[in-house]
Amino acid sequence: MSPHTGPRPMKKHEVIGYFGNMARAMKAIGISRSLAVKWGEVIPAQHAVSFVIASNGELRLGLEDYPLIKEQDHPTQQAA
Repeated sequence: MSPHTGPRPMKKHEVIGYFGNMARAMKAIGISRSLAVKWGEVIPAQHAVSFVIASNGELRLGLEDYPLIKEQDHPTQQAA
């Protein structure tokens, strides 16, 4: 399987294809394999970035395809 090259979210099967299995993939980015069980097919953005780094850029992702969590506007409190 070829590495992820398109501008789209990184998928589990692409990571497994690159690292050989999910256990090796999780070890490469230093997180528990049990965490990956909770993921769907799409790798969460923060971990996808780690896979890009661990693969020296061979795995790629399109950040524009990950939904951004918008911060809610909170009034700022000023010190009296």
